[in-house]
Amino acid sequence: MKSFLSMQKNYAIKSLALGKFDGMHLAHRILIKELYHQGALLCLEMEKEDCLTPKNEKSLYTTLPIFYLPISKVRQKNGIEFVCLLRQKFPNLSKLVVGYDFRFGKDREFGANDLPKLFDKQVVIVPEYRINGVGVHSTLIKDFIRLGDMNMANALLGRLYCLYGKVVSGQNLGSKYLYATINIETKNYVIPQEGVYVSLSEVDQQVYPSVSFIGHRLSTDRRFGIESHILDKNITLRKKEARIYFVQKIRDNQVFEDLNELKKRIAQDIVQARDILALARLDSMLSPKSCLEACP
Repeated sequence: MKSFLSMQKNYAIKSLALGKFDGMHLAHRILIKELYHQGALLCLEMEKEDCLTPKNEKSLYTTLPIFYLPISKVRQKNGIEFVCLLRQKFPNLSKLVVGYDFRFGKDREFGANDLPKLFDKQVVIVPEYRINGVGVHSTLIKDFIRLGDMNMANALLGRLYCLYGKVVSGQNLGSKYLYATINIETKNYVIPQEGVYVSLSEVDQQVYPSVSFIGHRLSTDRRFGIESHILDKNITLRKKEARIYFVQKIRDNQVFEDLNELKKRIAQDIVQARDILALARLDSMLSPKSCLEACP
């Protein structure tokens, strides 16, 4: 991770894409595709906001360097000052790439169409990218995730939405009375709607079919948890982190009379998850490398 403000002059970078790049979704990939091999991303960071791809995750989806600039710093400068800062840090800069809705400067005074007036080299303004009539935007993807509509969220992302986090101790009820689960704790992610999901879980660099639960455990301690049951396999964790990829929501969070009723319902969830995964083609939606190669 490279701080834009603290960096020295970088003479190697000749093209620059500007934006928040939250999600590294399909529309972002079009911007990135416009860059030269000597290109880079300048990511404008929002502060204290839940993200689709937190700062340390964005580099998984591009081989180009990423520089980070707090958006509050952009808002302190007028448009001319902002463009001058870009040229100061990248003296050989000859191309800027932005989305059609890009805004910058104090009070968001300047838009994408103002850039050619302020920057005398090439400016590429990428129009809105749409899938089946739906515009691809990070805010819309977040809305779909919060509604539990992973089919739409994943379609706009061009990949499976995932949460990455530290493995933590759970209630220890699963391994004794229900089904063993991996429990994770995350920070700064947009969290899917409470419920049960068909998923894939990555632990120790291996990906397994799974069923995952997100929400308050209404039938036991009522505390919030994110947990995943690996199908048909008992694993021993070597690392203390795991990643959960969300394929499809299969039911809402529910209250059960007792653990036996809960176990019966989880068994049904597992059968349903197997059926869905058997029909799904997910390889190109899972690997960051595949995502890079699958530019629209």
